[in-house]
Amino acid sequence: MGVAMAGALLAALPPIAGLAALHRALHGPGAILAALDSFLATPWIWAPALVLGIVVHELIHGFAWAWAAQKPLSAIRFGVNWKALAPHAQCTVPLPASAYRLGAAAPGLLLGVVPAIAGTLTGVGGVTAFGWLMVLGAGGDIVVLWLIRSVPPASLVQDHPSRAGCIAAAQG
Repeated sequence: MGVAMAGALLAALPPIAGLAALHRALHGPGAILAALDSFLATPWIWAPALVLGIVVHELIHGFAWAWAAQKPLSAIRFGVNWKALAPHAQCTVPLPASAYRLGAAAPGLLLGVVPAIAGTLTGVGGVTAFGWLMVLGAGGDIVVLWLIRSVPPASLVQDHPSRAGCIAAAQG
């Protein structure tokens, strides 16, 4: 689990660095720390926002998988890993790799990249920092996307029943 978490952090660094560089380019050298300060200055907002963001992240996974693969929501299991204090969404049926990729990428894009860019363009540092943190939270998804990058779009992929990640069906 420690190796997986380290990999997730490393995988999230390039997109965060790119988003932070854009923010700095538009708002100046102190803009990155100012955005983080703006976010952290309001713990009554950021603490619930992060908790809600984590829950919504998993809901986005589930809804995106169901939609992209045209599966019922009953094919998605939502739960909490109490040892890690982490909510999770798990697809219980195999999906085409293209649908799996869409569902894996959607939370990082919708909760991370979009708010980071929106915050940068509008100059709202707290929103920008929230986006950066949500991209960080999508680091594991980035790792999974990288690991299945060579799986053909129509090949079936299924969430691993008990571990993070997925299983790709062998090609025949």
